[in-house]
Amino acid sequence: MPIYSYSRVNTFSTCPAQFQFRYIERRPSPMAEGIELFLGSRFHETMEFLYQQLPLRVPTVNEVVDHFKKHWGYQWQDALKKQKDKGFKETLRIVQEGPTVEDYFQKGLLFTENYYHQYHPFDQDQTEGIELKVAFNLDPKGQYKMQGFIDRLGRDAEGTLWIHDYKTSSRKMSEDDARNEDQLALYQIGLSQSPHYGPKEKVKLLWHFVAFEKDQVVSERSPKEIDRLKEKYISKIDIIEKAKSYPTKPGVLCQWCEYLTVCSDGQKWVENRKKSAETQFSNGKNKSEPVPAHPLSMPSPTVPAEAVQSVATPIAPPQNPQTDLGPLSAQTSSSDPPFKPSRKRKALAGVSPDQLSLF
Repeated sequence: MPIYSYSRVNTFSTCPAQFQFRYIERRPSPMAEGIELFLGSRFHETMEFLYQQLPLRVPTVNEVVDHFKKHWGYQWQDALKKQKDKGFKETLRIVQEGPTVEDYFQKGLLFTENYYHQYHPFDQDQTEGIELKVAFNLDPKGQYKMQGFIDRLGRDAEGTLWIHDYKTSSRKMSEDDARNEDQLALYQIGLSQSPHYGPKEKVKLLWHFVAFEKDQVVSERSPKEIDRLKEKYISKIDIIEKAKSYPTKPGVLCQWCEYLTVCSDGQKWVENRKKSAETQFSNGKNKSEPVPAHPLSMPSPTVPAEAVQSVATPIAPPQNPQTDLGPLSAQTSSSDPPFKPSRKRKALAGVSPDQLSLF
């Protein structure tokens, strides 16, 4: 039996055909990388750079922002090469109508700068691992195995471990949503089986939705909930292992599937949706029906990206990565206000277990 990941299990639940393409046939993506995945990857790289510098030194905001700019530029050049070598129609794919590659670049600058000012001097907890691999068993015999990577693991002054996860999505989970989000809770199982930690550690789960001023969503799991989670994923893996066919599951997620061009059912769903929007437009019922934001349930940045085709010509970032383009207000769909640029934020206090607003 293969070692499963949250992404692997979730892909089968989302669409068995996509699971077949990616994990059984191991097909290379026939489409360019999506812009949401690209942005998420660059932000994660920047967080790695930031926390690798600590505690020996606290990098300046300019150093951190420049790191984002430089890596965006490097990866943009790589995407251009892939477009040329593989014949992709565009360099990066965008689903939503309106935004350009430049807009997403500006959002990334905004996210980076405001995260820095919110958490500086980054003493809310001590980093114990960055992109930390966890491997664990779901059953006592070790037949059902899973693994994953924690964006960042920190320990606060009270000894609590915090599993940090960074999201660049324009949608934010509620605390109720977080109770049903399994990925970080699975990583908690991994920590409980790690020789460096163990089952007695107190663990909290923390998502940073960096498009929002109040970026944190915090949750935790009881031992009984962890046991039920193990049973849940054993059942999911059993279903996958017993599968004899891998049918398509057409729906809104087809718009972001990297295998859309080789999936006739997905293409039909997207085309029908487009025709429906055009009909509503012609009848005057809806003058515009933009493509919805990438669903929050899709893991980021490991999930495949996001597009049918670009709706605007991709624009490369400035040739000089040191150029300060200034932040762009993030468009969000939550009642929480988006970040507003500020270079004079107060450092947050240390973590207190009964205060969810803290790091």
